[in-house]
Amino acid sequence: MTRSLLPSGCYDLLPPYARQESELSHSLLSVFESFGYEQVSPPLLEYSENLLAGRGGSLSSQIFRVMDPVAHKVMGIRADITLQIARIAMNRLNNEPRPLRLCYNGLILRMQGEQLKSDRQLHQAGIELIGVATAEADAEIILVAVEALKKTGITKLSIDLNLPGIVGSLLAAEKFEEAELQTLLKAIAHKDSSTIRNFSFSYRDTLIGLLQSSGNAEDTLSAIERLDLPDSARRQCADLRQVVTILRKRNNQDWVITIDATESRGAGYHSGIGFSIFVPGVACEVGRGGRYKIQGESSRYDTEATGFTLYVETLLDIIPQAKRGKRILISEGINNTEVEKLREQSYVIIYALAEYGKNEAEARRLGCGYIYKDNKIIEL
Repeated sequence: MTRSLLPSGCYDLLPPYARQESELSHSLLSVFESFGYEQVSPPLLEYSENLLAGRGGSLSSQIFRVMDPVAHKVMGIRADITLQIARIAMNRLNNEPRPLRLCYNGLILRMQGEQLKSDRQLHQAGIELIGVATAEADAEIILVAVEALKKTGITKLSIDLNLPGIVGSLLAAEKFEEAELQTLLKAIAHKDSSTIRNFSFSYRDTLIGLLQSSGNAEDTLSAIERLDLPDSARRQCADLRQVVTILRKRNNQDWVITIDATESRGAGYHSGIGFSIFVPGVACEVGRGGRYKIQGESSRYDTEATGFTLYVETLLDIIPQAKRGKRILISEGINNTEVEKLREQSYVIIYALAEYGKNEAEARRLGCGYIYKDNKIIEL
């Protein structure tokens, strides 16, 4: 076995990309903080009962588990940071005034990659707005995500909105056997209208109409609103229209805003408006978010939240490749008094070691564009 072999979906970040990742993360966090989101940093490892609490059960199949030899309890490596933020909000920060604005940045590990993204080691950066469930909050989250992407140089994008909870609203009064329900949900996920027609339930035609309505935000909303919808679904559509209205007021011609109401990929714990952000030429989304419910110790303490996650490793593939600074080989010993002046001029100092040589060839071998020799800067 090759000693350097890594598990499938895991990777090393090498120079200069590791530095670029750090700078990118810092850039995103600076935008989050400029909108009032304060950083928290939960642990990579927690007791699995915490990670699986409430809606965390939707990620059960993605969590690596290990045994804590001290407490003799099962621990899990986090597969998502959002639910950890929810725990912090409901416990450590329970007495802080709402709405609570928090941001985060860190690695997660998953058992399996997604269809369009095989990585299992992922880097997430995002925000959570906790204690509010309004269209204005949903729109704020999306606009902060867009501003963070703008800071990286990404301005042309597609904001794809959805309602992960609308299918549940249509099926709430139905009594299906488990096997039937799974078949139906699979058909919905694949937009298989012919299979859905084999079922008999109250809002079948509405569901098929939803599956066939996707595209431009305003046109799709108008089509959905003409359908026979239960009150809970109609309230979700009203929120969705308000979000679209707020986004359109920004009048940004670089944004494409679309709606696919029944799309729920990756939204296992979302209960309200969801969204994904895509960049032209990139197959997978650069970020994903939406509204969800945080379960407290009892239903009395439940609260609503909304947030998003940006995928840092995906952004690294999009933004311009990092360039090394002005590297200069110092050929006259490490105690040269001119070094500080060169550093102040943004030179990257590389000390020459006698074992390897101090000439221009050595400078080029080490990737230097300059050499400091005879008290002079020589450009190579």
